[in-house]
Amino acid sequence: MKRKVLWCVLSFLLVAALVLASCGEAVPGEQEEEEEEEEEEEEEEEIKNPDTFIYATIGGPDTMDPAYCYDTASAEIIQAVYEPLIFFDGESTSEFVPVLATEWNMSSDGKTYSFKIRKGVKFHNGNDLTPSDVKYSFERGMVQDYAGGPQWMIFEPLLGIGTSRTDDGLIPLADITGAVEVDGDWVVFNLFAPYEPFLQILCSSWGSIVDMEWCIANGDWDGTQASYEELNDPASGGSPLQAIMNGTGPFELERWEPGVDISLVRNDNYWQEPASFERVVIKDVPEWTTRKLMLVAGDADQVDVPRANIEELEGVEGLLIYKDLPALSADAFFFQFAIDPESAFIGSGQLDGNGIPVDFFTDVNVRKGFAYAFDWETFLRDALMGEAQQVGSPIIEGLAYYDPDAPKYAKDLDKAAEYLEKAWGGEVGEKGFTFTLAYNVGNLARKTACEILQENLNSIDEKYIIRIQAMQWPTLLTNMVTGIMPMYSLGWLADYPDPHNFVYPFMHSSGTFGGLQNYSNSEVDALIADGISATTSAERASIYGELDQLYFDDVPGFITAQPLGRRYFRSWVKGWYFNPCLPGPFGNLYELSKE
Repeated sequence: MKRKVLWCVLSFLLVAALVLASCGEAVPGEQEEEEEEEEEEEEEEEIKNPDTFIYATIGGPDTMDPAYCYDTASAEIIQAVYEPLIFFDGESTSEFVPVLATEWNMSSDGKTYSFKIRKGVKFHNGNDLTPSDVKYSFERGMVQDYAGGPQWMIFEPLLGIGTSRTDDGLIPLADITGAVEVDGDWVVFNLFAPYEPFLQILCSSWGSIVDMEWCIANGDWDGTQASYEELNDPASGGSPLQAIMNGTGPFELERWEPGVDISLVRNDNYWQEPASFERVVIKDVPEWTTRKLMLVAGDADQVDVPRANIEELEGVEGLLIYKDLPALSADAFFFQFAIDPESAFIGSGQLDGNGIPVDFFTDVNVRKGFAYAFDWETFLRDALMGEAQQVGSPIIEGLAYYDPDAPKYAKDLDKAAEYLEKAWGGEVGEKGFTFTLAYNVGNLARKTACEILQENLNSIDEKYIIRIQAMQWPTLLTNMVTGIMPMYSLGWLADYPDPHNFVYPFMHSSGTFGGLQNYSNSEVDALIADGISATTSAERASIYGELDQLYFDDVPGFITAQPLGRRYFRSWVKGWYFNPCLPGPFGNLYELSKE
C-alpha cells in the first residue's frame, strides 16, 4: 500500500502530496520475480535493528505525567504511552478521529460536549478503562495545576479562569468536580462559554486518560479536599506520576534514565493492532557529530540536525529528508521582570556594571534597546540557513488573523544605544551591566541568537556584558519556573492552531511565559479575554491587531524566528506524516515502521 506524506501549507488551505517509495505488484515473469526477490533481500540486509526505532535527540523529557507536561520532549513520549478521547485526523488540524471515545457531539449553544467512552480497552496494568477514569483524568489535572503548566487550557473553557489559585486561596473543589460529569457510558464537559478550539485541546498530551485506581495507589489525588490542597502546584519533578506511566497506548514505558535515554516497549495487548516496532529508544546525544555518525551508519533511524549543519547531509545515501515543513512554532527571547534575588546569573545584583538588579527588565527602555540590538538578517541567514522568517508578534503565519505588516523591530544600533543610555535614568549608559543569558544544550540556532545579541550589545558599549550559558533542557525549564534566569532563549510549538494559543502564553499575566516572567499588563489581559470570546471574525481580527501593536510597544520579549522545519530519517523508515500540532520530530510512533 502506498503511503502519502502531506505537507500543510501555512494557510492550511492547500496541501501538496509526495508519494514515498513503495513496492507495487510484480509483473509476471520469472526473471523479474527473481530480481525483485534479490532486491528485497539486499534491502532487508541493509536495515539495522529492524524491530527497534532509535532516535537521537539534543535533550530528554522533563516528566512522564501528562497533567504536568508542557514541553515537546515529554509530550512525544506521553502521546505514545497514553491516549486522548479523540485525535487529529492525519495531517489535519481541524478534523478528528475517535480514539478512547467512539463518538461525540456538541450542544447547539456550544457549551456542552459529550463523549461516548470506548468499551474493552485496558490500561497497561490490566485495569479496564471506564468513564470514571476519564472524568478523574481531567479533574486530577486541574487539582494539580502546576504553575507554568498546561492546565490553563482546561480551566479556561470549563471554568472561565486560568488557574485553580486565587488571592484568597484555592477555588472550591466542587467547581472542578462539577465541570465534568459521567452519564452512563458518556462523559460530559460543561463549558463556561463557547470555546472554538476545545476539541483541538483534547487531542494533545494534557488530554491523556489515566487510570484512577492506579493513580490513587501511587499517591495521587484521592478525591478529597486535603489531597487537593497537598498536591496543588507540585514542586518541579514532584508529581506522583513524574517517572512512572500506565496508559492505554501502543507503547509502555520500559526505562527512563534522565540525561541518557528512554526506552518504550510495544503493548502487545493494545486494543488496536499492535505497533510495528517492538521497542523505541530515544537517546540523549547533545553532540552533533555523534548524532551525525549514528544516522549515517544506520545506528539511529532519526536524529536532530542543527540548521547550521544541514549541508553535511546533502547527498548522503540512505536518508529520507523532508524539507520546508511549515511549523506552527516560534523562537523568542524572554525577559524576567522579577528575578529571584538568589539568582547566580545577575552578578552583584546591583546596577554597578558588575551585575543587574532583580527588576532590571521592568524598564521598557532596556527591553527596546535589546530588541534593536538584535540582527534578524544575520540570524535568519547564518543560523537558520534562510529557512525561517521574522514575524512581529506571537500571532505567526499559519494562524488566523496573522498580519504580515504587523510592526517589527530591525537591527538599529543607534536606536539601541539611545534607549539603553536613558534606561534607569541614565544609569545603564553610565555604569553598564553584566548578567548571564541562557539557552538549551545542543540548540545551535538559539546559541547563535545569544551570541549575536551578546556581540552587538558589547559593540555599542564595552560595559554592556552578557555571558552565555547552555543548560540541559529540564534544568532550563526548572530555572524558567523559579525565575532565576534574567533572560533566556526558548521556543513555542502550537498546543492548538488558534492565535489564542500564542498570545495567551506569550503575553497574558497568567500565561506560560508571561506568568513566569512576572509580566503583567491589564490592557493586554483584557484584550486576550475579548479575543477568545469574540463571536465574529471581524472582532477577533481587530483585537489581535491591537495585540500585535502592544507586543511591539511593550516588548515583553521578542520573536527571533518562525522556522520552517526539517526531518531526517533513514530511508527505511516508513509511515511518517507531518502535522504541525504533533510534539515530536518523529510524529505518530504508532504509524511508523521499517520496510
